[in-house]
Amino acid sequence: MSRIVVGIDESAPSKAALRWAIEEATLRKADLHVVVTWNHPVVAAAEPIIVPMPDTETLVATAKSTADHLIAEFGLAESGLVYKVLTPEGRAGEELVTCAKDADLLVVGSHGSGALKELLLGSVSNYVAHHSRCPVVLVRTPD
Repeated sequence: MSRIVVGIDESAPSKAALRWAIEEATLRKADLHVVVTWNHPVVAAAEPIIVPMPDTETLVATAKSTADHLIAEFGLAESGLVYKVLTPEGRAGEELVTCAKDADLLVVGSHGSGALKELLLGSVSNYVAHHSRCPVVLVRTPD
């Protein structure tokens, strides 16, 4: 059985990547692993400040909620595909490569970055394109 891994967040390129991954998984009759990563926030300040920090449970719940929202938006539950939601802690690119180590395909949206947005890859898409052991599809939006 083949497996496709897709990294998502709530951005337009990510939604396009999820749409593409669902269509491809349907064509290949592949399982789909939907990945939303999270990190504990880092706060740096010149003076001591008190900043309320979310706990791990809240961060995981937020990641899961993001996945649930997009799964509902794209009708994944009704599609008949076998899918799984993963919410690993860590840097998105590294975690996606780890989740896709035995996958047939890794799909991510490409945000681009900086003034040369049309020519450059975003940091996550750049990382997975250079480190993934499986083929990578970078999905761009028309804008």
